[in-house]
Amino acid sequence: IRAYIRWNAAIMVHRAQRPGVGVGGHISTFASSAALYEVGFNHFFKGKDHQGGGDQIFFQGHASPGMYARAFLEGRLSEHQLDGFRQELSHSGGGLSSYPHPRLMPEFWEFPTVSMGLGPINSIYQARFNRYLHNRGIKDTSGQHVWAFLGDGEMDEPESVSALTLAARENLDNLTFVINCNLQRLDGPVRGNGKIIQELEALFTGAGWNVIKVVWGREWDPLFAMDKDGALVELMNKTPDGDFQTYKTESGAFVRENFFNRDPRTAAMVANWSDDDIWNLKRGGHDYQKLYAAYQSAMNHKGQPTVILAKTIKGWTLGSHFEGRNATHQMKKLKLEDL
Repeated sequence: IRAYIRWNAAIMVHRAQRPGVGVGGHISTFASSAALYEVGFNHFFKGKDHQGGGDQIFFQGHASPGMYARAFLEGRLSEHQLDGFRQELSHSGGGLSSYPHPRLMPEFWEFPTVSMGLGPINSIYQARFNRYLHNRGIKDTSGQHVWAFLGDGEMDEPESVSALTLAARENLDNLTFVINCNLQRLDGPVRGNGKIIQELEALFTGAGWNVIKVVWGREWDPLFAMDKDGALVELMNKTPDGDFQTYKTESGAFVRENFFNRDPRTAAMVANWSDDDIWNLKRGGHDYQKLYAAYQSAMNHKGQPTVILAKTIKGWTLGSHFEGRNATHQMKKLKLEDL
């Protein structure tokens, strides 16, 4: 089912570029964040029939194709509607809005999250308002949780960080940020010569948030178990994001030579590994088990809002023309080889 959702999301954007339409869209964002949403949908999000009205979710705007693709499999949207992506007025019978848009689609979207930066600040004040309603005895919101799904590049918007200390000061443990750290933004790397996850970790820790990092998938666990003197962790910490982005555009042999072989201790760790084994080392944001553990930890944490920093690959599963490429945010169509 997860693969079907990723496929439908990509094809919906691809078909929106057919002759006579050509309305754009974003293929790679949802591909990088699909696991983040599916773990929430399948295990954590509470629907509107739940006591108190269910959870309130701010979906990252550029990932909207994934929400439409899931709704299609659930029978809530038709194939005809999916073919009207970004064609609200020109498509017969009405189309689907580009981004979460409650005015254009009041029966589908609850909160607007575009332009970038609206989701973070609005979700904080929604969580604060829920707490106010509960404390005043107006409504029991104790069973409701506010989720905000955001991009790492989006966190550079002034609105994204302007109310972080308020959330901590008000002890909003009914709020969770999930930041999709795919290392890329509209116009290139987020921090090509730096490390965005460590930067955000410092920012949120300083603002008083509970920080959970989901950086590496479970395939890395045997290597961490062998890392008795910290050589692997040291190598990871001094490798900039731009290099990690490059690795996922190359091959397992390239990663061996340009990452592990930079230190004889880490080279020895993978000496008996094939290039395919190295290539299959996943980022944490694509590991459903690691994400489940992070979400469960966030739900159990009390007294602070929580941010989950999940490392992903932009364009994941879309093929070599998309994965990790600087131009992937601007790519709207799949080639035959990609399909």
